[in-house]
Amino acid sequence: MAQVVPLQAELEALDVNVVAISFGAEYWARMWLQETNAPFPVLLDPAKSSYAAYGLESSFWRSWGPRTLLYYANAVLHGQKLLGNRGDTEQLGGNFIVDANGIIRFAYASRDPTDRPTIDALMSALHKLKSS
Repeated sequence: MAQVVPLQAELEALDVNVVAISFGAEYWARMWLQETNAPFPVLLDPAKSSYAAYGLESSFWRSWGPRTLLYYANAVLHGQKLLGNRGDTEQLGGNFIVDANGIIRFAYASRDPTDRPTIDALMSALHKLKSS
């Protein structure tokens, strides 16, 4: 999500509304907004009903597998400050593009916490949707 912040003008030109949905507490949502300077709204879903509706899984093994551990080890080696547990560490996320009629036009369920679609894939889907 933070990766799309620099693309705000392009997203506005495409008439795209970006919304983050989090199961975390309001405090952590505010922290994330400060850290990323994201201008997008964050909706809180502590019951994780939207995660279930979009088919997003919860998995200890995939959340704490080798890719995730390597990601955190690399972050620490490069001096990044880890902010600790911000909620359910087993809940996997995803990225979705939903059109004005509520139809899902792009769906990406993450295999682990480090797995996200590329910005190019997201922007390509948005440009394709705009041109159709």
